[in-house]
Amino acid sequence: MIVNRQEITVNPIQEYSLVKMNYGFKLPYYTAFFNAFLVLFTISAQSGYAQNNKNAGFDLASCTFTETIQSIDKFSGIKVSTKISAEKTLAGYERSESNSSELLNYNHSDLSGKFNQLDNKVIFHYKEKDGILGMYELRIYSAAQNNSLVKVLQTKIGVPDLERVVKDYGNGSDFKQTIWVKKDIIYFLLQELNKHDVKVSNLAVFKKNNTDFYTLLGTKGYAINPKVLIEEVLNKRK
Repeated sequence: MIVNRQEITVNPIQEYSLVKMNYGFKLPYYTAFFNAFLVLFTISAQSGYAQNNKNAGFDLASCTFTETIQSIDKFSGIKVSTKISAEKTLAGYERSESNSSELLNYNHSDLSGKFNQLDNKVIFHYKEKDGILGMYELRIYSAAQNNSLVKVLQTKIGVPDLERVVKDYGNGSDFKQTIWVKKDIIYFLLQELNKHDVKVSNLAVFKKNNTDFYTLLGTKGYAINPKVLIEEVLNKRK
């Protein structure tokens, strides 16, 4: 968050003359008074900045994949690094997860929720060595968040680069695959559909040059061959 700070320039001679004329303050008294005012003003400004920073909170839409898991802990106020996930990840990576609304926030939209015994959650994949974030995933089960997820994403990153529906004749379900590429970041969304709406959403977000994650998505069931789909999108954008 960037806060524009305005510097207040005070001409001490003019200010002192005005105060002395109206109130007859002596210089030592006025100096003490003025210094006290500056201290109070500074405390108030810092307090307001801290409150604005707190209100801004952590937002997944702002991730650049230069963050560390420790910085996510600090900025969100949630010790997600201590909540180890059982999700699959790459060799050399660790993963943590949380169902906290402080972390399930995308472009100011709250994606937290619950369906039956399943909580919506975010999974962070980060390097074991330095904790730098490599990918995050969302698991969305609640109806309201499932049915609004694509709209929430499009508000931030625009229309998809690829959409397709795959039928699973074995269990009668349909699956929708949606891919966005925004600058150097890939969004890969897999949604299980029922007759009327979305049943489950799985979203993976990572930098396009981290091609090892293409393979990981295959092992996690996002697509039979995610690499082919992603490269199709990237080739169209050249």
